[in-house]
Amino acid sequence: MDVNAVDERRMLRMLWIRAYLPNLLFATGQGAIIPVLAIAAKHLGASTSLAALIVALNGLGTMLMDVPAGWVVARVGERRSAMLATAMLLSGLLVCFFARQVVFLGLGIFIQATGWSIWSLVRLTNISRITTATTRGRAISIFGGVSRGGQVIGPFLVAALATKGSVRVSFVIYFAFAAIGWVMLESARDRKDAGATHRSTVGFQPVRIIRTHRHEFATAGVSSYVLGVLRSSRQVMLPLWGAHIGLDVKQVALLYGISSVLDVSLFYPAGSISDRFGRRAVALPCIALLAIGHLLLPFTHSFSTMLAVGMVLGFGNGLGAGIVMTLGADRAPEEGRPAFLALWRLVSDAGAASGPMIDGALIGAFSLGIAAPVVGVIGLFATLFTWHFLEETQELKSRERSIISD
Repeated sequence: MDVNAVDERRMLRMLWIRAYLPNLLFATGQGAIIPVLAIAAKHLGASTSLAALIVALNGLGTMLMDVPAGWVVARVGERRSAMLATAMLLSGLLVCFFARQVVFLGLGIFIQATGWSIWSLVRLTNISRITTATTRGRAISIFGGVSRGGQVIGPFLVAALATKGSVRVSFVIYFAFAAIGWVMLESARDRKDAGATHRSTVGFQPVRIIRTHRHEFATAGVSSYVLGVLRSSRQVMLPLWGAHIGLDVKQVALLYGISSVLDVSLFYPAGSISDRFGRRAVALPCIALLAIGHLLLPFTHSFSTMLAVGMVLGFGNGLGAGIVMTLGADRAPEEGRPAFLALWRLVSDAGAASGPMIDGALIGAFSLGIAAPVVGVIGLFATLFTWHFLEETQELKSRERSIISD
């Protein structure tokens, strides 16, 4: 048997204990609170618009912490950063649980979101550091798939455990799962892994990182940004169009459920394809199918036709499981890795934040039926851009060698 193949399988098994299972617990907690944030705000007397703002704080806190998280990981190392992330997350959840005013609920959500941002960067930094180019696609796609799986499990746990009118149980679930995840991570930690406590010797210099790696941000970074736009737009457009054609809440939820199951089921095949045939082999169909799904959405007029489009969107999104993180990990330098990955996450998170804003602007200026195809056309242009400019791992190494030799 090939020694390299044995080593690869051993490494992937090791990651289940050191990264995947702890992250599954954290992601399940995230999935438990997301559906009830607006309800929790309403229970504290918030208006509908204020409740929407409270929900937005979860994504805003994550995005605003992306760059500072890179500074934290570079400054204190992976292990201490994970400890800090868990402490912030648990503290935020306690504030949410005991909040009796909307302002404190919002504060707690923001604090836990910043902890989640640091935690996510720590795990991505660790995986990108210990994997090779031939295993990275699978390793990170599993990481992405586990995260999505946890966010599917979380709402079902809340539904099973919550009593009528109770929303605080979701914060209890997240607190318990995050604490267990941290204990599991510490118990499985490799004491010989010096990289886990390594502090960057080049410091945290985001401007220098952008200047040095401007080619990567202008090529793969653009693809990652548009992919974030398409993914978040999908989450907005499906329920809005479903309501527009007269589907009820249960039907829209069923559409999401079927689409999500298809999405989650593809994470390992997507990683295998990425490692075997290259990053373009998953990035191109992912962006293209998400674009096509947006283009087809206005032509649906029933549950069955929307289900077909929802499956196209779910299949496309599933093919791209972990691809943004993989592209970033492929391009991250040995020194300054946390800073680079923090900026890379900021690019993709900015795309995710832009999607709903673009949708809202297009709907306001034109109509719902125009907005989805316009986003789809943006996705088609991104597909062509990605096909032309996205470099494979081997091409990256060749270009780096040529730069060094010059």
